[in-house]
Formats: sequence, structure tokens, C-alpha cells
Amino acid sequence: MTMDGFTVSPRRFPGGDIGHLCVCGCANDLAVRGASPDFLGISLVLEEGISPEEVSSYMESAASTCAELGMTLAAGDTKVVPSGAVEGMIITGCAFGQIRTARTLSMSSIREGDALLVTTSVGRHGAAIASARFNLPVEGLLSDCAPLWPALSPLLHLEGLRCMRDCTRGGLGTVLCEWAEASELHFSLDEDSIPVSFQVKSLCDVLGFDPLYMACEGCAALAVAPSDTEETLRILRQSPLCGDAAVIGRVSSAEPKGMVSMRTSIGGERLVDMPWGEILPRIC
Repeated sequence: MTMDGFTVSPRRFPGGDIGHLCVCGCANDLAVRGASPDFLGISLVLEEGISPEEVSSYMESAASTCAELGMTLAAGDTKVVPSGAVEGMIITGCAFGQIRTARTLSMSSIREGDALLVTTSVGRHGAAIASARFNLPVEGLLSDCAPLWPALSPLLHLEGLRCMRDCTRGGLGTVLCEWAEASELHFSLDEDSIPVSFQVKSLCDVLGFDPLYMACEGCAALAVAPSDTEETLRILRQSPLCGDAAVIGRVSSAEPKGMVSMRTSIGGERLVDMPWGEILPRIC
């Protein structure tokens, strides 16, 4: 079971809307733990005066995404609060699923020598939100907001699959820092191997953001044993969501343990630390 609240601003953004985001966010929380997204309940808190047509469009989007996944929209509730009590609307989703793997997928399973992978290019959701919020249109820039279960479920039989995490708030950098700290191992990344689209790079250059910390809503980080790395890539690349799937680094026992380093494009090396504060609030 998972539960999450959504207050994204703007509520409709390039590549999605708050309804679609709610379903994807809840379903992906289950998928990365090896659970099928089977049932969803949605609760709405609406500001008095919000357009019924706008709310209906988001619910139609959510229902369509559930149908695409074969996920049953099983329950719902709506409350209306006075004008000014919330900004437009808040959606909370509660999703249930069944574990489909015999092994627990956990960062405690990460081992020295494991490969680090991403399923697609990073930072697109955060960049799309920033583009819409700051009125900086970028041609071809869309959120990666999408349900990951169809892409990840074929991996669950692999013995070497250690851990998966969707790179939402805080992006890829935050996920890897949390994994390194929990495993007390060193994570070594190669900057040139991390897929980042031209559109995301361009927007981040203008705003001074680091793509490593930009939110994703259809991208997962994986830790995989060396013996299953190539098979993992082969399976991922069969999904239309994962054409940019790549190995981006390795886990080692090097110093400093519990930290992440990255070989930069110009041949240097830097530490990848946890971000200070929140780069871009209300991205989900």
C-alpha cells in the first residue's frame, strides 16, 4: 500500500496534469517495490469556486490512466473548503497492490560491484514544471510523467535485481545519496553516461539548476548485480519509455564510504551531495 498527496503548480503542464500525475505517482511507488498497481482510491479537497469542468478533466485523465494500467479506481471522496483555504485543489491517492517478486527489493540488498542504472533521461518532469511556471517555453520539452509498471514488471524474475526507486522529488542525485548512505558503500558515477535531454540541459543552464536534482515522474534508478546488467538493459529498452536506459555508475568499497562521486565530462571528479532545501517546490 502507498499513499501520496499532489499539489502540483500549475495543475496542467506540458506532458500531463494533476490527475494523470496522481495515478502515475501512486502506481510507480508500488512498481519500484515489485508490486502490481491493482486498486486506487482518490480524495479531493477543492477550493470553493474552482471550475467543475476543470476538475472533471483531471478526473477523466486519472480514469484514463487507470484504464491503461488495468488499475481499478475503487473509491473516492470530495470535500470543498472556503476560498483561500487551498490553492485550487489537492488530490490524495491511496493505492494497493500485490507483491510480484519472491525477493524483497531494498537498498539493504545493494552490494559491492553492482551496476547503477536509470530507465530514461533524467529531470524532464521538474524541467517541464519550471518551464510552465516561469513562462520559459522550450520546444519539445514534456514531463516524463508515466506509469512504470509495464516497463519494470518484466525485470522482477531477475535474481540480480537489488533495488529500484522512482526519482521523484530531489531527482536522481537524492536517490543515489540515500542509497549510498544506507549501504555504507561508495557510488561512482560517470557524468557522460547519465542521459539528460538537450531541452532539460538548456532550461537548467538558464535557471542555474542541476539536472541530477530535477524531479522525474517516469524514471527509475536501479541497482543490479553485474551478472544481470546486460539483460536488464535489454529488457528495459524494449519499452517505449526506456529507450535511453543506461548504466551510469558502479558500487564499490572505495572511500569515502556512504557517499557518491561523479567523474565529470572534463575529466575531474566531484562529490554528489544531498541537495540543500528544495530546488523547485510543488512539482508533485
